[in-house]
Amino acid sequence: MSSYEASDSVVAMLIDGEDEEQEQTDGQNSRPDCPESLPSSAGGEEVSRKRAAFTVSNAEGLNCPICIEPWESQGAHQICCLPCGHVYGMSCISKWIQHRGGHSAKCPQCNAKCKVKDVIKLYASPVVVLDESLQKKIISLEAEVNFLKTERAGLIDIQDNLLNVQENLFKELRNFKEKPRCGNNAPLEEVGMEPPSFITPKDNQGYGEQHDRSFALNYCGQATHHCKFQLEHELAVEGARLFDMDTSYQILVLARRISGMGGTHMLQKINLICPLESEDIQLPQSTKAIKDLCVSPCGRLTLLASLGKKLSVLSMGSNNCVINYDLPGQAWSCSWDLNSPHYIYAGLQNGMLLVFDRRSSLTPLQSLVGLTSRPIHTIHSLMENRAFSHTAPKLLTASSSGPCVWNIGNPGERPFLIPGVEDQGVCTSLAYSPLSDDIVASYRPNSQTSNRNVGSQVLVKRVNGSSYHNMGSVPAQFSDFQMTRSAIVDVPNCYPVFAYGDELVRGLKLLELPNLTASHTLEPHQHSILDVKYAHSQGRGLLGCVSEDKLQLFSVGV
Repeated sequence: MSSYEASDSVVAMLIDGEDEEQEQTDGQNSRPDCPESLPSSAGGEEVSRKRAAFTVSNAEGLNCPICIEPWESQGAHQICCLPCGHVYGMSCISKWIQHRGGHSAKCPQCNAKCKVKDVIKLYASPVVVLDESLQKKIISLEAEVNFLKTERAGLIDIQDNLLNVQENLFKELRNFKEKPRCGNNAPLEEVGMEPPSFITPKDNQGYGEQHDRSFALNYCGQATHHCKFQLEHELAVEGARLFDMDTSYQILVLARRISGMGGTHMLQKINLICPLESEDIQLPQSTKAIKDLCVSPCGRLTLLASLGKKLSVLSMGSNNCVINYDLPGQAWSCSWDLNSPHYIYAGLQNGMLLVFDRRSSLTPLQSLVGLTSRPIHTIHSLMENRAFSHTAPKLLTASSSGPCVWNIGNPGERPFLIPGVEDQGVCTSLAYSPLSDDIVASYRPNSQTSNRNVGSQVLVKRVNGSSYHNMGSVPAQFSDFQMTRSAIVDVPNCYPVFAYGDELVRGLKLLELPNLTASHTLEPHQHSILDVKYAHSQGRGLLGCVSEDKLQLFSVGV
């Protein structure tokens, strides 16, 4: 007889033989909640109920396998065991043995012979028998439930953010309709702006402050404040390379190379609210070095471009890559589309640009050939004003040749270098601000230049979404030839600020736009700064920079 059959027969016996068993049990020791005290009229239904509950209750390891009720540490239903080792409640196993005649009774589970005198009382805390497979499944299900709760909360936050963005766009649209337009419908003189006389870097000598300020205007509003920077956090890191920030969810993602682990490449996720809290994210060995990473404008997802010929989408909720694209070459850069969350881009070492749609297959929608075969080290999605324009998506990229514009909506159209910045040298960094349409390209001197340590920072203004004008440049000192990054800090009602790593002082240097005058040099590092990022969310601006062994975070305000 199996243990299940034995237990079923015991339950039936205890219910049907209620009167006989009641005479053999002292009234004070009877348990009104046990099945032997149930009326016989409930027999069939109660037996079925007990049989259905047997497997689950017994698996919990807390209940007597005969009456399916919890055993007790003392009293009539005290926990006890037979010589074979199977555990029961005292009153239940005693009745079972007596019902079988006392001498021919067998263990309900293994059929080993037993007598009443063989029953051994146990004096122990509540006994729980754990099934490892069930325990692992429970832990897995609990983790999945917690993850789904987190994802749901994240989606609710995204929905709230989108509603706020929608409300702000409606306000801007109403303000735009109420105010005189300073675009194509009205000359600049009518709104108090000096007409631009676009110049080349050589003509920058007489470029006055009044002319500079005319280009700090955002549509019809004028910047009136200067940004202030305050060091909030400074963390020691090991083998840092790149990073990006998700200020909506207060997360920073840092790409590292750990030399002591055989050159292992990994990610570190840092809590911006409490930066000392972090967790490591291991990457597959096939990923190799991360050349670029970019947090989604909607948050929660990070785009990774690697030398392992991979373009990956990392979920910061599960710390797993949810999408992996196989590329025809090594990836040097990546970007999300600012106008559509479905499109992502990858720049390859051979100068090609790939366009992907996350809703479709794992193959690129477009594979575009660049002007040269030099690596595309930077990609920026250009913001389009859809309320007044229906132009196709455009990308701004950079290789050593300089900044280049791509019309993604017209694959037959070739990319073009931004006019007015030719022959500047080797372009090593490109920063772009979607708010002000300012572009700053950093150039190192080429091999033909007499002064090998003096390069330039060139400011370019994007006008009406289609024209690009060189606003001037300033010299910049370079000591080592390496690909560094830069960023533009654009706070409402403040002059934009260009931030880059100064290799001479190994600190973050800030140039105020549009006149490119130095405003601050922030706390220095021991090593050269490798990456600079700026993020703004919910009225808070955060500027970060990282070197090989240090991460700095600065709050940005008025």
